[in-house]
Amino acid sequence: MYRWNGESQLQNPLKILSSAPHRLGFSLGALLLLGSLLLWGLELLSRLAAQPLVTVIPAMFWHGYVMVYGFFPLFMLGFIYTAGPRWLSVNSPRLLHYALVLLCFAVGSLFCLAGRWCVLLMGAGIGLHVLAWSCAALIWWQAIYHSNVLDKAHARCIGVAFSLGALGMLAALYWLIGQQNNAWVWAIEIGVWGLLLPVFLTVSHRMIPFFSQSVLSAYTAWRPLWLLYTLLGCCWVVAILRCLHINTFVFSVVLAVLLMYTSWRWQLVAAWSVKLLAMLHLAFAWAGVGILLWALSDGMQLVGQGGLGFAPLHALTLGFFCTMLLAFVTRVTLGHSGRPLVAGGLAWITYWLMHGVAAARVLGELIPAWQNGLYLAAALLAVLAITLWVKVYLPMYWQARVDGNHG
Repeated sequence: MYRWNGESQLQNPLKILSSAPHRLGFSLGALLLLGSLLLWGLELLSRLAAQPLVTVIPAMFWHGYVMVYGFFPLFMLGFIYTAGPRWLSVNSPRLLHYALVLLCFAVGSLFCLAGRWCVLLMGAGIGLHVLAWSCAALIWWQAIYHSNVLDKAHARCIGVAFSLGALGMLAALYWLIGQQNNAWVWAIEIGVWGLLLPVFLTVSHRMIPFFSQSVLSAYTAWRPLWLLYTLLGCCWVVAILRCLHINTFVFSVVLAVLLMYTSWRWQLVAAWSVKLLAMLHLAFAWAGVGILLWALSDGMQLVGQGGLGFAPLHALTLGFFCTMLLAFVTRVTLGHSGRPLVAGGLAWITYWLMHGVAAARVLGELIPAWQNGLYLAAALLAVLAITLWVKVYLPMYWQARVDGNHG
């Protein structure tokens, strides 16, 4: 467990940055998120100018892997290594352990960003991801094993999702080495349905009712375990079926109904009274919208129609994952920097810009005539939103807490 070292910590930004897992994980994740968006914006601009980039990895393959595995895992580890030990009543991971894992994964992501132009760098990046993520999952499973608390449900669900994430990264490595397009499909489906969606749903299930209860009067937290197990069970079944190219209409309908019911049960409307809480609830509402679009798309395919393209995927990834990421990371950053839990004007603006990104990207799939313009608008809005957020919040990770406490 990393121990506070008094004044030397306050005087050294690098020591402050490494003084808690969320500081290092969130800062690396934010920079890689911004870098990924900048490179994708460059790709879209080159298309609009009819001057395509000369690369060795096709845009779709590179974009899919980087957006699923490039930065989200760093935010996840930063959060779970900070909050998870409290759930389990165990010591936090040692500085050497979590720093090596986070830095190794971040270097892998940098290699993957450059890997668009060099297959060897892409392979090295994915390989580092597999190594770092496997170690990260092992650290988390060890924490679960050493915990004596009775309630380990959320921790175990995240552990299973982490393990599946390693499998997805291995599939991506197999795709790159063996040039097997099916393996790339496996990597993306496992990444979305096996890792990202289960982790976001698990953390939402545990934390949103808790945050709501601490802010809203006469609020009763509702988070039954049957709901968590049903949501995650459906996700993992969908991951398997989609890897096998089997229609997932039934499970998509179940997921959509449960998610929309949960959003209502968690009192989405009441949450509007507090901006920071509303950010979490509105982001969660995108999960129901995204899966509903997936159910509609699956239903259309069952009757011989073409479906909704990538609209459901981007409603889920940009709508749910990215807006929830902004909302959650903003709240954690404020709380763990000793600042008031109040969403300032810039946080509120960047949050809504990300909603605009999701809407533009989804509409681009549904209205083909507007597609190029909406794709570019989504990319530019995303770069603007994350740049503004990084400018204000990133320095907080290497600054001492304003309340004088440590961590």
